[in-house]
Amino acid sequence: MKIAIVSRHDPTNVSAWSGTPFFITREIQKISDDVTVVRATKMAWILALTRVLRYVFKKFGSSLDLSVTNAYSRAAGREIQKKLEHLEPDVVVGIAASPELANVKSRAPILHISDATFAVMTDYYPEMSQVPRWLWREANEIEHKVIENSSYSIFPSQWALDSAQKDYSTNLDKLKLIRLGANVGALPTVTKEYLATKFNNRCNILFMGKDWGRKGGDIVLSAFEHILKTGVDAHLYIVGCDPFLGAPPKGVTVYASIQKSDPRQFELYNKLFSEASLFVLPTQAEAYGLVFAEAAAFATPVIAPATGGIPSVVDDGKSGLLLPLSADGKVYAESILTLWRDKEKLHEMATYAHDKYVNELNWDKWRDDFGVLLENLQKTPPEKKASTG
Repeated sequence: MKIAIVSRHDPTNVSAWSGTPFFITREIQKISDDVTVVRATKMAWILALTRVLRYVFKKFGSSLDLSVTNAYSRAAGREIQKKLEHLEPDVVVGIAASPELANVKSRAPILHISDATFAVMTDYYPEMSQVPRWLWREANEIEHKVIENSSYSIFPSQWALDSAQKDYSTNLDKLKLIRLGANVGALPTVTKEYLATKFNNRCNILFMGKDWGRKGGDIVLSAFEHILKTGVDAHLYIVGCDPFLGAPPKGVTVYASIQKSDPRQFELYNKLFSEASLFVLPTQAEAYGLVFAEAAAFATPVIAPATGGIPSVVDDGKSGLLLPLSADGKVYAESILTLWRDKEKLHEMATYAHDKYVNELNWDKWRDDFGVLLENLQKTPPEKKASTG
């Protein structure tokens, strides 16, 4: 089977879009030995300009993304279509490529993969809720087109899938829930000794995120300060940003940037999860959260809010605790302390989380589920038209 992968992000870069295009491409290459990546390279300058504009407009609480305009979508679509016509694939797989594929007329069936829809993102992320009306309209037209033209649209969370059905009147038969796998390296063997090391010594709290504010950094820091006041031996590890400008407070270790593309840094990334007692991320908005799947891979219980796609990755009370979005540092501290004092519950959660990774949150499982869709296409391709009922 000849498969064309259309991706805005470079699938050879393990750091791009949290590594998702890299790992998806890797898994598809295990299904077929005839896989070609197709990208709208001539439009790279618009994407570069968009990154600058988004940064600037974010300062004013707004958002301007030129890549979700009809002009960009049509131009990128023309380039993609020419390449696909030359390639003549049996299947086209889009990875977060709604604008690039929306205006492509493909003879081959299209499988659209994304972590969210534009509609659900604009209702969710504060800066995206302030997009100009004309841009909101064009972006939703693009989203509707790509879902309508795809044989299947694949989402990793029920939150995103529900939006595709409700906001774009899509037939449920065309919507598939396939959770993304954890982007991890070598995993430890989860034994009693491994869990004892995680839970019987110091309480190591791990936080990850580039956006300190949106990821709830102030909340986790406040929680950590509350914990220290109780006399519990604890340490906070912060990965992805440095809110202290090189001078973290006592008991806090900061890794401002860890590049998964660097083997040594990737090893450190995995080591932090392995040694973490709890992964705490009070994020205020999250479409999916691959880091939660990665925590499960290392049998690390999670404490996070019940928002966005997180409930599709973390089972409340089983692989972690999901708190109200309004929970403050004191509430997080109380939840951490309650768990830390209940070693039996910690072990149960860790074991359940690892089992969830083994059964649901790994790339082998993703490949198996995706392979079933490819088999379905070979048997009876579904209608491309979306339901309007």
